[in-house]
Amino acid sequence: MQTARTRWRLHLLVLLAYILLGLLLTWPLAPHFGTHVPGNGVDDPPLTWNLWWVQHAFLELGTNPFDCDYLFYPLGINLAFYTLTLLNGLLSMPLQAVVGLVAASNLVLLSSFVLSGYGAFLLASYLLQLVSQDEPGSSGFSKRLATLAAFVGGLLYAFASSKMAYAALGQWNIASSQWIPYYVLCLLKMGAQPRSWRYPLLAALFLLFQAYAELTYTTFLALFTGVWLAWAAFTSWQDGELRRLGPLAIRLVVLGLVFLVGLAPMLAMMLPDMLAEGDIFVEGSGFADVFSADLLGYLVPTMYHPLLGSLVAHFDFDHDVGQHIYPGYFALALAAAGVAYALRCRKQPPRPNSTFRWTAFWLISTLVFWLLTLGPSLRINGQDTGLPLPFALIAQLPFFEGNRYPSRYSVMLLLSLAMLAALGVRAVGAKLSAQRRPGPVVTAALLLGAGLMLFEHLSIPLPLSNMDVPDIYQTIAREVPGDVTLLDLPVAWRNGFRVTGTQHPIIMFSQYYQSVHQKRILAGNTSRNPPYKFQYFTEAPVINTLIALETGHEVDPAVIEHDRALAPDVLRFFNIGAIVVHPEHTGPSMIPYIETTMPVEHLDEGEGIVAYRTALPPWPEAWTVEPGAELGRLSYAEGWGVGTGEGIWAQRRSTRLLLPMNGRQQQLTFDIYAPQPDQFLRVHIQGQVAGEVALDGGWQTFRLVVPAGTVPAGLAEVWLRFESLYPAHLASLSPRQIGLTGVESPVNLVVQSAGQEVGDFGQVYVDGEAVAANQRGYNVVVIHPQTGTVEQSTAFDTHLDPEASQALVDFLAGVPQGRIVAVAAADEASRLLDASAVQALSEIGAAQDLRGKTRWGHAILGVKGASPGTALEALDWMRPVTVVAGDGVTEPDLAAAFGTITLSTPAIP
Repeated sequence: MQTARTRWRLHLLVLLAYILLGLLLTWPLAPHFGTHVPGNGVDDPPLTWNLWWVQHAFLELGTNPFDCDYLFYPLGINLAFYTLTLLNGLLSMPLQAVVGLVAASNLVLLSSFVLSGYGAFLLASYLLQLVSQDEPGSSGFSKRLATLAAFVGGLLYAFASSKMAYAALGQWNIASSQWIPYYVLCLLKMGAQPRSWRYPLLAALFLLFQAYAELTYTTFLALFTGVWLAWAAFTSWQDGELRRLGPLAIRLVVLGLVFLVGLAPMLAMMLPDMLAEGDIFVEGSGFADVFSADLLGYLVPTMYHPLLGSLVAHFDFDHDVGQHIYPGYFALALAAAGVAYALRCRKQPPRPNSTFRWTAFWLISTLVFWLLTLGPSLRINGQDTGLPLPFALIAQLPFFEGNRYPSRYSVMLLLSLAMLAALGVRAVGAKLSAQRRPGPVVTAALLLGAGLMLFEHLSIPLPLSNMDVPDIYQTIAREVPGDVTLLDLPVAWRNGFRVTGTQHPIIMFSQYYQSVHQKRILAGNTSRNPPYKFQYFTEAPVINTLIALETGHEVDPAVIEHDRALAPDVLRFFNIGAIVVHPEHTGPSMIPYIETTMPVEHLDEGEGIVAYRTALPPWPEAWTVEPGAELGRLSYAEGWGVGTGEGIWAQRRSTRLLLPMNGRQQQLTFDIYAPQPDQFLRVHIQGQVAGEVALDGGWQTFRLVVPAGTVPAGLAEVWLRFESLYPAHLASLSPRQIGLTGVESPVNLVVQSAGQEVGDFGQVYVDGEAVAANQRGYNVVVIHPQTGTVEQSTAFDTHLDPEASQALVDFLAGVPQGRIVAVAAADEASRLLDASAVQALSEIGAAQDLRGKTRWGHAILGVKGASPGTALEALDWMRPVTVVAGDGVTEPDLAAAFGTITLSTPAIP
């Protein structure tokens, strides 16, 4: 009993030490615990929002927290692809009730440091116990020194500068690595007891904890498990114990199955979107070149060190977004001491739990994850050597590709290094004990070394963000009742690859402010999303003018006058009950625009913020959705192609419409074209079947009545669910003439382009198949005019590559006469575009000159040898641009085409 009491006391002391160190090493957070959070104002506001949203979804809305229409309204966003940190949110719920949102967020963050240290301490203790049992009395290494060695290992894992950097950036999801050592500990114990079921189930539990705190780390642990399993197979073969692998393999399978069952709620949200939208985990290389660790960075303290942080400014490698990994010289020295000691202890043949064998395993793990942190190719002081590295292969694997930051593998590198450091402390302690040094002297020496190790990783003062919410949002919550939307300006949409709209941290705080006003917002931050979630808003009338104004553009007075007529209907459609403007971040033209075009009344003003209440018209008596019409465009949600004069194609089995209904009896009328006579359509409104119809081939009209009271007044979600899909080449409603070139395309062609601020894409679709490179600059696709075959597809970075303009000229010169040429600008294509390239584009029928039009979209569909001005061509800076020859299909399958869709309220006799 005394032994158990002593053990508990020891563990409580260890936890208390990590708590105190956590408060000290995150200074000055402690005195600002209820008002500030660590971060730079970019990721920390939405990650604080996470905790509020999880509580709000579960306790107040009673909804699935992954399914969120409080952001990106009215489309909503699937937060399974976002760093939702669901487990952190659940843990914070009782804390929010007691200490508030900000303090709860800080407590959860502090717990990640404490639990990380304690988990690594337990793992190192187990490791040291194994090797000490194998070599009893060989070193005179006491239990007290073993505890100290394990404590030092926990210090390195919990408070390494790479982890502190993620806290400084406000990326608390990446700092939430606390469950990793517990999983690894259970994995090792499972290997030691391959017939026990306790540890595979515990390992699955901790793997789930980690997945719901930060999903990316589960792929790291899968990789670690593979390394460990390979090592277990090798050592079992070496010991002649291969029969141990059978029970172990069974338990690993059970571990995986339990994990998948536990992850099913998240997977169930992910898979439908992935099936419908394709792989949205990564775009291109995912910035791996920027977020890779530099080899030289391993030798220099990070920028957050209070005394040595300025050193990094003398080097040329990137170091400001968590890609700088510095293990520290003392940690490396301890690890080296552990490796040297293991080499001296090597025995032939090695015993199962020998110091040499375990040290070798952790050294291999260290080297594997160190290589992965370096990214796809080796970089030294900012220079890419071109030497390929393993990350390029790992990043091709499903789900592994979702990690676009190679440097994040540092979490496994530091855990492995922490185990080597603990073994090193054991080695140093053994040597000092063998020299008969007094115990207090040995302890003091090791504590001094631990202190020096922590000094190298110091990251104080930690940057803090003030999370006080302006009073005006309390006014909105109080004075604008009901389930309405808040238009918070500037408005922007951000994911892990781009920002559409203003690129300023105010957009992140606007999301956090939702925790006070609790209204839906159009904007939002996510990690990954289908491109349409951005494109929808940049194509929306009035909204795209707001984006233009806040990004510093001048808007033509005719556009403002045009918006005046549309604004009441747009505000009604989005149910915008209030508008908040931050003039400092929207520019001087925003408030005059709002007061000129929108039905608003002044509500409040203060702290440099202006608030308006809107006078919304009633929900409309009628609403017409026509392909190509501005207001009707708002109703097309996911699954639609590009509208032409002849119709617009529903391209999925489930296609969504958004219709503003008034709550009374209404009639919904569809003009529908089915390419084959065996199609069947079922219409769902707000989750209920409202009608169904068998569609014959060709055009027909379908009407259904929505009884009064079955759908409340508001924006209704209408799903069109089809029984069959057909290949996109069957789309043949619209003529396929390519402008005035005299050439008719044998396939349906769509060219879409958007500058960086309004979508950042340059895409070409051939019968619904995306065929362009979709890279910055001009994307060019050459198509055979008789067969429709794509003969060439390439891109020219006329923004940054000084040779790209000439390369574009040379490429177009080599295109045979009569070939169809599709061109789409992405991001920015004007900066290094020269006159010869403009002339070359005119030789496929283009007439516009993109020079001087920074970040404009430019779409061309022409023919080599055509006269200037005969191609289909569009360019704009306020919205994406599209040109179409044939039907506007942008997916390889289609269900049915729609003409006019009418929602009407019949007169009651």
